[in-house]
Amino acid sequence: MQILVNMKKKQTLQIIFAILTIFLSIVFFKIIFNNNDDLVVKKELPENSPEKNLIEGIQYLSKDVNGNIYLIEAKSGLLDDQNQDIIYLDKVNAKINFDNGQEIKVFSDKAVYNIENYDTEFLNNVQLSYNDHNLTCQKILAKFSENYAILSGNLIYKGLLTSLYADQMEIDLISRTTKTSMLNKNEKIRIVHKNNGIN
Repeated sequence: MQILVNMKKKQTLQIIFAILTIFLSIVFFKIIFNNNDDLVVKKELPENSPEKNLIEGIQYLSKDVNGNIYLIEAKSGLLDDQNQDIIYLDKVNAKINFDNGQEIKVFSDKAVYNIENYDTEFLNNVQLSYNDHNLTCQKILAKFSENYAILSGNLIYKGLLTSLYADQMEIDLISRTTKTSMLNKNEKIRIVHKNNGIN
């Protein structure tokens, strides 16, 4: 009987990882293959302003060949003095709307966004939601230019039947594989199954 329970837990864990892998791969692939980019700035400061690199009300919109729409908005952003492709964003809200009507949302206190290659680092109080799947962490590093993403810092996944607690999740955007781990090798990933009569 104990073996059967352990097998069900293992299968549940595999299903969770598969769902997370597919879900996060879709998000990151949709961003990688954008081909129609528009940066909309609602307010620009005068050229002689000492804060000329500060932009308020940023909205970046792109659409891929499949009709999926990626939108990233921020309360404000600051252009990097050394690299004009980099924008430091505050109060970030990102959405991916798929052509089938489904939507993924990402919220964070801050983000570092590369206009040229779409690499995005969401920082501080990061929340990701998709249908009944919710994930929180302190950082999502989406390196589209190198085809990987790392979610880290108090990583918590909550689904309808299962919760998962870990330090880090690495995603290969090409193979769509994930590796979930704890930074301290003596600690273990924690999985909590909700008692609903199934498990």
